[in-house]
Amino acid sequence: MQCSTKLDRYLSLDPDNQYTGIESCQSCHQRIYQSYIETGMGKSMYRPDRNQIIERFGENEVVYDPQKDFHYLALWKGDQMFIQEFRLASRDTVYFREEKVDYVVGSGNQTRSYLLERQGYLYEHPITWYVERQIWDLSPGYEVKNSRFSREIGVECLACHTGKIDYVEGSKNRYHELSLGIDCEKCHGPGEAHIRLIQQGQLIDVGEEIDYSIVNPAKLPIDQQFDVCQQCHLQGVNVELENRALAYRPAMRLNESRQVFIQEDADVDAFGIASHAERLRASNCFVGSKGELSCTTCHNPHKSIHITDQSVYIRQCQHCHHDNKEKLCSASAVEQQSMQGDCISCHMPKGGTSDIPHVSFHDHKIRIVSHQDSISVAEIADYIHLRAATDSIVSPSLQGKAWLLFYERQQAKPIYLDKADSLLSGEISYETARIAFYRANYSQALDHIQLVLANSPEDVFARFLQGEILEAMNRFEAAYAAFDQLFQAQPDNIEAGLRAGVNLLRARQGDREALEVGRTIFDNLLQTKPFDHRILTNLGFVAMNQRRFMEAERYLVRALSYEPDDRQALENMVLLQVVTANRLLARRYLDQLSDKHANYARLDGLRKMVEEASP
Repeated sequence: MQCSTKLDRYLSLDPDNQYTGIESCQSCHQRIYQSYIETGMGKSMYRPDRNQIIERFGENEVVYDPQKDFHYLALWKGDQMFIQEFRLASRDTVYFREEKVDYVVGSGNQTRSYLLERQGYLYEHPITWYVERQIWDLSPGYEVKNSRFSREIGVECLACHTGKIDYVEGSKNRYHELSLGIDCEKCHGPGEAHIRLIQQGQLIDVGEEIDYSIVNPAKLPIDQQFDVCQQCHLQGVNVELENRALAYRPAMRLNESRQVFIQEDADVDAFGIASHAERLRASNCFVGSKGELSCTTCHNPHKSIHITDQSVYIRQCQHCHHDNKEKLCSASAVEQQSMQGDCISCHMPKGGTSDIPHVSFHDHKIRIVSHQDSISVAEIADYIHLRAATDSIVSPSLQGKAWLLFYERQQAKPIYLDKADSLLSGEISYETARIAFYRANYSQALDHIQLVLANSPEDVFARFLQGEILEAMNRFEAAYAAFDQLFQAQPDNIEAGLRAGVNLLRARQGDREALEVGRTIFDNLLQTKPFDHRILTNLGFVAMNQRRFMEAERYLVRALSYEPDDRQALENMVLLQVVTANRLLARRYLDQLSDKHANYARLDGLRKMVEEASP
């Protein structure tokens, strides 16, 4: 056996040390591998499999969204799973769409959600299976805004359900490659250097010393142990650090790559679906342990909770709380008998999560529970506070960025924008430009973003915001130039290309050359995203203005097959039928437009146009 080269720093922190995938661990760690893949983490994302069905399927399992008037049904066809979307009128199907399920997300312990993949782009399906209640229902957040099959699944969303993410730079949700499930390297760090050293015969007696070629989280200081778990089990507003050397890897501190701000409100018993770490650290048990209590005190990450006996958790409580040390339980004899020694049900009560419906978890804030009086929604809104869970002291600038993200992603209320503004006051930055933009102070927003671009001309986010500001100012030619410059630099930034084409057509209305350039832009975009109803709608508009009416109709019909309520596509269809003298179809599309967009300002003009058209 060859002696190892002495290391004193984890090789996971070397940016050249590559991830190798879970299968590379299997040959040496077969027993752990077989156990781990049966855990919730090991099953966090996978391809649909008939052998893993826990859901109910059948014609009685329809989910209805009354706001959007869509019905949903999940079903299997052979070895493939699909989700159907349809509308009914007097029991007749007046609209139908079917999308394949490409990935299942969630172990099935609490929920199962579903993703569809189109040419590398990932989107969420609109319904979810809720395990505890054994029901299908709209996916979380869809009851407020049903984005149907278009909710983009970005890196931040995927990161807690998979290991390796090979992301297409410039896109929001396109990937070259994804690993299935959370793999070994998520907690142990990249394995390339470890495997190479093992193959060279450089072995470590891990009973006597630390093997720095791979991370054993149990050997890390307690804060870094928590950070390994807090990658996913600390839910809040993530503020990425601009000066970070690399994304989080085990053996780093989480605050070296991002700061996580958690929402605190007047309801002290409220917790989210991934609040385990911060709730545990708020426990008297954690404080009293002086750094001894961690997630793995109770949870074996290599073993499924389904095959872990409940007594394992009770014994951990009794390790500190026993009759020789203190009175074990203050409950009455009758209560103790009914609980049969179950500490957890009292001191870690189950409750519904604040962010996901139909789900309940054990609250990981271990305590003697004393329920407070009921809290009103208004009181919670007035009290909301964001606290940095990854650091004791953070700069006002980071706090301001957190409030801005909270405003953008959770609650777009002026009070949160004001908080962001007060913390970022005096700065001239991308964030202050966004604040001014949201307040419709476009001149100030433009001044700020131009100064940002003067210092960082390659900043893609700043360039996109510049285009948005110019578009809002009706400076369509300048907006086209900004979006087009970004699109030329990042051809996978489909949104920039789309906005470039739209602003070109607005800037040069009726110009034949602009129509042809716009057609080329949208044609190229369609090769990448043939399912994007906005691209199809704009191609229909261009074809109609170039008097290629049959082609225009084909594009618009395709657009409406993906988004039947798209206002622009419906309006274009009305105009197209008027131009081609098909009043019957013009009225049909006008009725559909007025039914779904009753307050649209152009309705009266379109109605008059239809009535005046030749029969």
